[in-house]
Amino acid sequence: MVSDITSLDRVAAISRIERHSAQAWPAPYVTQHYGWELRRSPQLASRRVNSLNAVSPEPGRFAEALAEAQSICDAAATACHVRLVSVAADEAKQHLRASGLSGAAETTVKTIALDQDFSVDPRVSVDQRLSDEWLDTYLQADQHDEAERAALKAALATVNGQQGFAIAHIDGLPQAVGRGVVQDGYLGIYQIATLPHARRKGLGSAIVTALMKWGKQHAAQTAYLQVVSTNLPARALYRRLGFAPFYSYDYWTMP
Repeated sequence: MVSDITSLDRVAAISRIERHSAQAWPAPYVTQHYGWELRRSPQLASRRVNSLNAVSPEPGRFAEALAEAQSICDAAATACHVRLVSVAADEAKQHLRASGLSGAAETTVKTIALDQDFSVDPRVSVDQRLSDEWLDTYLQADQHDEAERAALKAALATVNGQQGFAIAHIDGLPQAVGRGVVQDGYLGIYQIATLPHARRKGLGSAIVTALMKWGKQHAAQTAYLQVVSTNLPARALYRRLGFAPFYSYDYWTMP
């Protein structure tokens, strides 16, 4: 299925998704550097909220932006990651390659138009409140340290868009989770995670489908999600659901 954003200017559409993503998965510390934005979440492992991101880059100023960002990261004793979106990264990529660096963890952003009816698996429910059950299941399924609980809870409490927290149960016990955020006609899908013993039972597909139905009910026209390119099972799952690749990004880590 072709998403409605393919009819828009590609760069403008990517910019809208990037803005939506930054609001849907916010960082507590944000600084601006010549049109680049350094997002820091020291207590979370995710590089998405611990990286330097292009917003409206000033031509010829990447080296200065990077130097300022790295100074902040060095002072905080944290790694400095640069997140480069494929369509707007030439100057930065040339600079980083000249420094002997290369990108890693390539991630594909996939989209789908929410112009169909969705049949929801009865094992899945979606609540607009963040529950301890959702947090517990996510931390366990995605193998996050319990120390991240407070930071994750605090980050999700600052999301401006409407949130839906999906949980799949089997025999009354939570087995898989996912989160959706609706804002400005977009549904961003995040934190899809299934407990190891409950995998290959269709729960990931059920969670995503439930979130798509929920998003459509809350006026979203387009859904997007992000998947690491090496995660072949997840890529196959999203392809079966109708998601199509739209753009990609990767991370470049400063020494």
